[in-house]
Amino acid sequence: MSGAASECWHGWPVLKRILFAALAWAASGEARGECTSAPAVEAFADAAAGPTRTDRAGRVVAPIFVNGEGPFRFIVDTGANRSVLSVRLAERLGLTSSGEGVVHSVYGSAPAPLARVDTLSYGALDLPTGEMPILGGAMMAGEHGLLGVDGMAGRRLLLDFRRGCIEIEPSRNAPRLRGVGWTTIRGEMRFGHLIVVRARTEALTVNVLIDTGSDTSLANTALLRAVNVRRGRPPTFTERAISATGSGALADAVVLRHIRIADLAVENVVAYVGDYHIFALWRMLDEPTLLLGMDVISQADALAIDYGRGSVHFRVIGRR
Repeated sequence: MSGAASECWHGWPVLKRILFAALAWAASGEARGECTSAPAVEAFADAAAGPTRTDRAGRVVAPIFVNGEGPFRFIVDTGANRSVLSVRLAERLGLTSSGEGVVHSVYGSAPAPLARVDTLSYGALDLPTGEMPILGGAMMAGEHGLLGVDGMAGRRLLLDFRRGCIEIEPSRNAPRLRGVGWTTIRGEMRFGHLIVVRARTEALTVNVLIDTGSDTSLANTALLRAVNVRRGRPPTFTERAISATGSGALADAVVLRHIRIADLAVENVVAYVGDYHIFALWRMLDEPTLLLGMDVISQADALAIDYGRGSVHFRVIGRR
């Protein structure tokens, strides 16, 4: 595919300065728990499980092998439709550009070089290969890459924040999550990889997108307008946010006093408001929509997204 353009989008997070101090503990390279169900998961073919770590923005990091080398630290990003390599990893592996693709972010789209990857794996689990974008910038937070959802078709991804564990297994073999604290939300699949669920906030029903690649939450202006109708003009404030490219941008933010997704309830969520490029790309400018980042997702004990059954699961036992 040398010289060809490859269209892809990526759920590019906005990295807030004010979060860095609060999440500094997450920069440790140590795994946070025991993945006690790993043997049961790995008993199935096409499955893998193991301990995870977090990056300095609190995002989950998985050990990934590239072209037989590694493991390398890849951020698990449910807002990315394909996996991505960092500039320094591409250089370390001696990968050269074989073409150019378009990567979509919060604010727009930009060209990115592509490099061919022959093998990509998590444990014994093979993941999709081929031409992969190469990105740099603050979003990578010094990690080696992003693990997108292109390898999750027909599989269930489980992130256990309490135990520090990631599990990937075929949806058809995955046991139902019916234990203590688990709740299931039926989702709607869009674009073949994006799962949309419903939530309640400010007495409204809104679309929710689960993006583990973002540390903050975003709202479109349709949601803000609906909130205005419900409670009068809410107080908004302006804050300088840091984009993935490191450039500054002024963004309006609103405090959503209460969000409930099934049994997961979170108070006083700060959401940056705008008709961001990604909302237009996902055709969600007109419907009240909220993109949930790790600031909210991590309030649960565990998250599972079943790409085979089109469902999202949260386990909420108690706050950590």
